[in-house]
Amino acid sequence: MRNKLLLFVGGCIAFFLSSCLGSDEIVEYEVPKNCQITAFVLKSDSVLISPSLDSVKFYIDQLYGEIYNKDSLPYGTKIGNLFAEITFNKYAVQNVEIIQADGDTVYWTSSTDTIDISKPLKINMRAFDGVSSKTYKAWVNIHTVVPDSMEWRLEAEGIVNGVSFKEQQVVSRTYNETDGYFMYIDPVSTDQYQLHWASAADLSKWEELPLTGLPTEGLVLNQLREYEGFYYLSSTDGILYRSANGQDWDVVESAPGVKYLLGTVKEGVRQPAVLATIVEDTDHFYFASMNKSMEWTIGEEIPSDFPLTGFGSEGYSAMYYNYLMVIAGRDQNERLLNSAWSTMDGVSWAKLTDDRITYFETKEGVMLTSYDDKLFMIGGINDKNKPTKEIHTSIDRGVTWDVVDTLVVLPESYQARGFSSLLVDKDQYLMIFGGKTGREADELNEIWRGRINRLGFKSDNEE
Repeated sequence: MRNKLLLFVGGCIAFFLSSCLGSDEIVEYEVPKNCQITAFVLKSDSVLISPSLDSVKFYIDQLYGEIYNKDSLPYGTKIGNLFAEITFNKYAVQNVEIIQADGDTVYWTSSTDTIDISKPLKINMRAFDGVSSKTYKAWVNIHTVVPDSMEWRLEAEGIVNGVSFKEQQVVSRTYNETDGYFMYIDPVSTDQYQLHWASAADLSKWEELPLTGLPTEGLVLNQLREYEGFYYLSSTDGILYRSANGQDWDVVESAPGVKYLLGTVKEGVRQPAVLATIVEDTDHFYFASMNKSMEWTIGEEIPSDFPLTGFGSEGYSAMYYNYLMVIAGRDQNERLLNSAWSTMDGVSWAKLTDDRITYFETKEGVMLTSYDDKLFMIGGINDKNKPTKEIHTSIDRGVTWDVVDTLVVLPESYQARGFSSLLVDKDQYLMIFGGKTGREADELNEIWRGRINRLGFKSDNEE
């Protein structure tokens, strides 16, 4: 049995050898033609380049043959000859030819070879078959502007069909499924308030929309507030108006005599949302708030130095709570103020600024907003009825304020003003609508837009 098994195995081996030796077939192997670069890394032994280049991700666009970093290097970064690490199919590519901006040609062989990529260059990948090739354009993106500086421009002028108006207020509003803005104006030539709308994509074209349910005079337009999906407006006779769509308004019958609207405290983990107001009763003013059920809470009488008109208003968050701040403006005795106040429930207010320290001059018509993790206060009109375009910022939520004298200042071509509408759009632009050059002046019919440069920089994770 053992002999038979050996004979069988031996026969199989003999048959296999005879088949191979007797074959006239020639096996052909196809030469790889894939010349694509699959990874690209730059390195430097310089400590002056930050962040380290080997941490910079380079994007390779195989369709258009481009290699670049989406997340630009910091402003002022200087680069020259750098070590290049290029990954590709080594069985397909015969040589890597780099044509630098000065015309010099370098043949890259390993990651110890340097290339000058201070300007865009070309990388030619040539295959062993002598025919196939792939060419890339490679460059390094470096921010060309100072990241912390602010670029301003006049976005539109003569916006509302050349209409002159005494007062305006702008709110963000989606209309006909298009993002844009509602502008409420008090025209000089008529005794009827008007509403205009423009899309965010084209702020030079404003369309007048129907507006119903509002009186012909007495509204405090610059205290227009949005709360829990509704818009609210107060009038000098103590009537409160409400609208769900911004066009059709009704009187809030259950409201006390609301004279002034201070703003909104947003809902938090430990607090309800409220609309903060000031009501009048027998010639005295009191803090008051309204909750989502339209129930009212009346607080204490307001201090004599609390602002009633011309103040800036903004909501902000701190720790686990939301707050509302008002700043500058005029009190009930028509005195100009330079103080800041804050609340978290609409009825209990605290003065934030120290009366012994002057952080900014007394003024009214200031613009206040949260921006770049700070509070920004812009412009206003002082006690000499002179407008300003100073920008003050606070990093401690309104306790102290510093004037900004570099980088984010408004340009010379910007006319100083107060009583503008100030909004921050989805792209982190500050939008300044209108404004006055004096307390009794007509509104400027123009829009300015500005953004801190780094807030527009995109990272690798953004498209």
